[in-house]
Amino acid sequence: MVKKFHILPKDQSPLKMRLMKNYTIQLENDFHEYAWEIEAKGWLQVDVEINQHMYTFNFYDPARLNQNIQDDLNSCQYFCDINLVVIPSVTLKHIQYFLENIIDTPSLSLYFKNQ
Repeated sequence: MVKKFHILPKDQSPLKMRLMKNYTIQLENDFHEYAWEIEAKGWLQVDVEINQHMYTFNFYDPARLNQNIQDDLNSCQYFCDINLVVIPSVTLKHIQYFLENIIDTPSLSLYFKNQ
């Protein structure tokens, strides 16, 4: 089974990274201190506000995704995940690149579910 965790603010005041006027990535205030750990794990679930709609994305690197798929197929015979995005490595740079390229396309509403 895939273990999931959320990056949520401990003090209920998340650092909202205003990357473009259209979206906000919600991260803990100290995210940059352990971003290397997220990259090493190869997986991150994070909330992103896009055009006043909230999305929870599940970012994977290819190696971690393959591992999770194989583990799930061996244990429960299927794999599924909502709002799955595969990027070369799970870094803020790759997440930003994805968001900046998907935000104004029909793919956002076609492939991703908002909350």
